[in-house]
Amino acid sequence: MSQQTVEQLRANLAANLKTLRAARGYAQDALALDSGVHRTMLSKIERCLTNPSLATLVRLANTLDVAVSELLQHRQ
Repeated sequence: MSQQTVEQLRANLAANLKTLRAARGYAQDALALDSGVHRTMLSKIERCLTNPSLATLVRLANTLDVAVSELLQHRQ
């Protein structure tokens, strides 16, 4: 996988997480509490500053009631 692809996946994740969180009425604090992912980690993910673990992606996807693939896919 090329570095550009990794960067694009990170950007997709950031945008999708922020969009899905807002669409479901979650503030970062509330999503952090419900998912068990620290709020600062959520903030870093949404700002493309970190690569979350698979376990973190699964927790977020489960809390947002989406598949992990939906967090990573490109949306237009």
